[in-house]
Amino acid sequence: MDNRIIRLSELIDYHKLDASFDNTIACFQLDNKLVNIDTIPPAFADIFSFVLVREGTAVFSLNNREYVVGKGDLLLFYPSLLVSLTRQSSDFVALHLLCERTFFERLLASRPVYQAYSLFFCRVDSPVLRLTVEQAEDLAGCMRQITRAIIHPVSYREDLLLHLLHACLLLVLDWIERRGRVSPTGLKHGEVLFQQFISLLMSHYKKEHYIGFYARSLSISSTYLSRVIRSSTGKTAAYFITGLLFAEACRLLVHTDWTLQAIADELCFSDQSAFGKFFKTNAGVSPRFYRLKKYQELPWAGEK
Repeated sequence: MDNRIIRLSELIDYHKLDASFDNTIACFQLDNKLVNIDTIPPAFADIFSFVLVREGTAVFSLNNREYVVGKGDLLLFYPSLLVSLTRQSSDFVALHLLCERTFFERLLASRPVYQAYSLFFCRVDSPVLRLTVEQAEDLAGCMRQITRAIIHPVSYREDLLLHLLHACLLLVLDWIERRGRVSPTGLKHGEVLFQQFISLLMSHYKKEHYIGFYARSLSISSTYLSRVIRSSTGKTAAYFITGLLFAEACRLLVHTDWTLQAIADELCFSDQSAFGKFFKTNAGVSPRFYRLKKYQELPWAGEK
């Protein structure tokens, strides 16, 4: 691992985790027994995650700003943060829930109330929530159920995991709203537009690759929508559109045996060459090389 974009599948392999499901969800105990816990350099994690501290203290660096967390603290991560674990006490123990970016963004898009989660990161200085003992126990119980469902397969496991994720997210949203920084009501006009953009994007990103479509759908100019997105998140529209396209391309390359042309068609590129250029720009390697490298590195991929 180095200072680049790290995806959940790579993190699972790096820490040799057992508590992971389909390279989409992972939930495990973070302590000094974890493989490679002392060798985590800064990396851009393309992952949504919660870290609930159960004992001890630790220092996380997020975008080069340090946050000290202790027992009962909940640290929330979102994609494209530059993250590192700077140091930890000998008794540090935390529960860590991670979700692959595309999967979690679809989860957020499934219900309008979940947009408050994205807005939280746009409007607060610190991603740390101080929980009461009761709140920490409630969330820890939910996270442990997720771990058990992953490690010990049960009937309808995927449905159970989705149910438990919804429960965790609703708990966190309740605490976010109590913090008083983000509320579904009384949103600024720009924040409402950003919510609408994200909702449209989740439904149309495979087919519509440019901001013009989303601006027209919202009856505003591309320039205005671009300014709204930048103001709300500090990021461009292209960041969100490209991020979803690239994440889906990576998933299709590793988890299916589709041809490159079939993937290009699925993602509505004009031809295979256009898809190849897009992918190489974002990954630094060709789609064919990326697929081959993943199949060589990850044992589960060879079983597809």
